[in-house]
Amino acid sequence: MGLSEEIRRKLASAVAEHADAMVDFAQRAVRTRSLPGEEEAMARLLRAEMERLGYDDVWVDRAGNVVGLLRGTGGGKSVQFNSHIDHVHEGDPTLWPYPPYAGVIEDGVLYGRGASDVKGALAAQVYLVPVLRAAGLRPRGDVYVAGVVLEELGGFGTATLCQGLRTDYAVLGEATNLELRRGHRGRILIEVCFTGRSVHASAPERGANPHYALARFLLALESLPMRDDPDLGRSTVAPTLITTDQTSSNVTPGVLTLSLDWRNVPDEEPDDIVARVRELAEASLTPGVTADVRAVSRPVRSYTGLEAEMPPTRGFVLPAAHPLVRAAAATLGEVFRHEVPVGFWQFATDGGHLMRAGIATIGFAPAEERFAHTVHDQVSLEQLRQALLGNAALALTLPDAEEGRLP
Repeated sequence: MGLSEEIRRKLASAVAEHADAMVDFAQRAVRTRSLPGEEEAMARLLRAEMERLGYDDVWVDRAGNVVGLLRGTGGGKSVQFNSHIDHVHEGDPTLWPYPPYAGVIEDGVLYGRGASDVKGALAAQVYLVPVLRAAGLRPRGDVYVAGVVLEELGGFGTATLCQGLRTDYAVLGEATNLELRRGHRGRILIEVCFTGRSVHASAPERGANPHYALARFLLALESLPMRDDPDLGRSTVAPTLITTDQTSSNVTPGVLTLSLDWRNVPDEEPDDIVARVRELAEASLTPGVTADVRAVSRPVRSYTGLEAEMPPTRGFVLPAAHPLVRAAAATLGEVFRHEVPVGFWQFATDGGHLMRAGIATIGFAPAEERFAHTVHDQVSLEQLRQALLGNAALALTLPDAEEGRLP
């Protein structure tokens, strides 16, 4: 289905009708604190909103994900709009320009934790259903809107959702500034543990201080050649945390543990990365010091009580020529009346889980990446309205996004 002038007019009119209600829901969502594993209140809010808006079906799965369904007329691809309902911790609230959970709207901008990552985008996805209904339009394929849990801890919600819901396509609500995204690097947390022999600091010669091995390792790590990808560029590695088994400054430590945040390109496997880091660590050892290297999994527990160990986050690249990318770009170009850039996220998302399940995935959402995880978390109301228009158009046309049936 293409976007005729009449369809564009109907969508624009329906968006204008529902924009204020969408903003109100986004504001209520920001005011609902929902840290990973503590999303129950937000899940209740989302389910109630979907039911009030008249979705064909609404349910909560075993992980606590909330899913709403708009049934299609038949014969088209199924599309999933996916946004997470958890967010990172707010930190020191005195550092925020506005209280993090007040949901303040000032000069056309919604401020607060989760505004950009991603409760604004969630609202713009949830309201695509009443917009389509108000416009008298229904896609050929089924359209699902999913609010998922525990994205900030490795994507357990989406990984679980994929076990029971296998749509053809997915649109992620991670910040894109109203552009399109078709991939990102993965993330692997690696711990490098140097173990020596602890002694009184007045007689360091009696011990084996792991600081020196760690120092040599960091210097070597800085110049380690990184894997390159034609789309995503190079992998990166960033030393982040250092912990020790000591709290006294007059004792040399016995154990130092270094955390490495490794952002890997899709063809770089976790086992290969661990092997490279282990080789580097062993080459950095000093007498009496040993090294252990491991990829760290994340233990998670959903608010429903479901538990798991989350593996590293996987990166992905959806080819630029894929029907989903081409159809989405064409649709947004038509509805916005300008070409929409297509690129990649800097950070990791749940897209790796979706792609691993065979679900072709893109990203489209309001807000800028630079506001995520900061005290300036925000989304403009105008971008929310534009995102609602874009989502409604995508929901209408993507079910026909296949070879020979592009909008």
